[in-house]
Amino acid sequence: MGANRPNYTTNYQLSPINDKFYAAFMHLRKSFISLGIGLYLFVTANALAYTVFRKSLLPTPIIRYFYGMMAPYQGYSTHNAELVAEGQKTDGAWEVIDLLPYFPGSIGERTFREFLLSHRAQGKEATRQGYEHLIEQIRIQEAHRGRTYSDIRLAFDTWPMAPDGYETLRLPAFTRRIDPLTLE
Repeated sequence: MGANRPNYTTNYQLSPINDKFYAAFMHLRKSFISLGIGLYLFVTANALAYTVFRKSLLPTPIIRYFYGMMAPYQGYSTHNAELVAEGQKTDGAWEVIDLLPYFPGSIGERTFREFLLSHRAQGKEATRQGYEHLIEQIRIQEAHRGRTYSDIRLAFDTWPMAPDGYETLRLPAFTRRIDPLTLE
């Protein structure tokens, strides 16, 4: 019964030629792995630099994926922001339109949607088209609710953050209105 079992203790030696190929292959493999890791670290560090300083050594298509990995560090601000829509009535007066039905969800999700970040990542023209589409959708939905406007405008209200809550410092003295395209 013991004679038919394979002997696993036998040391299988490679020939000297195979040893050289194996050593060269392992060296090449180690070099490629080191190169890959180094390249990954370089591009990731470049994405971090782009996140912080808005300067990149690489073209945008290459940096975009790695920049996306920096998402938790991209959006920090010391100010709150909320999209405001106003509709112009037939008498010329502007009326604030409640956007809550258009952006359901938590404050964070709402802010993400209001900034049209998926459009903004594609450039200024895509962002402009996104806001024009949003204005048209608001116009249609408000007309269904019986409120017609001759014009609709969008802006962001910004105000400083406060430890006491999101809306605490949303007062006329602290609130500033900025353009949704340029965010200035």
